Amino acid sequence: MNKKIVSTIVKKCLGYKKGEYLLIVCDDKLRTLAKYFYKTAKSLNIKTVLIEMERRRMHGQEPPPAIASALKDADLALLLTSMSLSHTMARKQACVRFGTRIASLPGITRKILSRSILIDYIALKKETSYFSKVLSKGKRIELSTKKGTHLVMSIEGRNGYPDNGLYVKKGSFGNLPAGEVCIAPQEGTTNGRLVVDGSAPLFGKLNRPVEIMIKDGYAENLPFSKLKSLARSLGRCVLNVAEIGIGLNPKAKVTGNTLEDEKAKKTAHIAFGNNKSFGGRVYCPCHLDFVFFDPVISVDGARI
Repeated sequence: MNKKIVSTIVKKCLGYKKGEYLLIVCDDKLRTLAKYFYKTAKSLNIKTVLIEMERRRMHGQEPPPAIASALKDADLALLLTSMSLSHTMARKQACVRFGTRIASLPGITRKILSRSILIDYIALKKETSYFSKVLSKGKRIELSTKKGTHLVMSIEGRNGYPDNGLYVKKGSFGNLPAGEVCIAPQEGTTNGRLVVDGSAPLFGKLNRPVEIMIKDGYAENLPFSKLKSLARSLGRCVLNVAEIGIGLNPKAKVTGNTLEDEKAKKTAHIAFGNNKSFGGRVYCPCHLDFVFFDPVISVDGARI
């Protein structure tokens, strides 16, 4: 990895301006990489603070109050953590109420950074903008794959969100690597069969497909003992169909890391759990993305 990647993230993606203060949040697993970001940002004459927290148990679990407070005071922030803070109230409040510009990089690795950060962000912005408008105007999505997925859901009244990697406006937020469009379906409207052949949360890249049946907006089953245990401990909110997302990053690959997997072209993902952070009504202390290949997606009967 080289200095250009850090510079691109801070200056291009987050739109750093002279005199602004950058906060880097990490945990013990990503400490070494976070220190590299810290030292590189300092060499670019950027005022930078690095804070380490205890590793979270799951994606979407709230950070300690000290981290939440620090996010509110920063001009821009990078979240280099093992588990995602993207769908936490701490992140959302920092953006919405205090205007912090934030990029979240949960589970990031040097290989992912080297592969998928240096892309054409202007082209990605055009593509994500187009698809987000299609989703925002739509009322019904139908989704299928040759492996057996067939889902229908209502998106009426919900807005599509473009993750284009450019978080330069006050309070803006997204994941890096970037490159997806997503929307929160209307709660209780998703029905059908989901066959996942890409990757699964807390598990990684799949060797064989797994099946999830969905009825009236909730998963009737989850694969793998860790996910089943999570559902038992947190309750029914874990089973809520929270998101449908479409991958659009031309350099991303499915390797078992959700952060990159869900951005890869020719993939889509269905997430369960929290959708409060992007237009839904369900708050849950987790957000679980299941990635699958070669989706055929139609909005109001028109294939997109």
